[in-house]
Amino acid sequence: MSMQDFERTEQTRLHRMPERGSYDRKLVSTILAEGLYCHVAFSVDGQPYVIPTIYAQIDDRLYIHGSAASRMLRSI
Repeated sequence: MSMQDFERTEQTRLHRMPERGSYDRKLVSTILAEGLYCHVAFSVDGQPYVIPTIYAQIDDRLYIHGSAASRMLRSI
């Protein structure tokens, strides 16, 4: 793992088809720069939800669009 990689933890470990994933920051940043929206998955009281939303990457931070009152942002 190089200094350019994201930290690998139990929460960030790639489970399904890990050979197709990457922890490389530069590669992930390039992929994010190509997109506009994503799907955010979260769980509230054991009930799973997946919400499509837009995002922006500024420097080393990822910003997710949404209302402060939304269930998604209150949960994550």
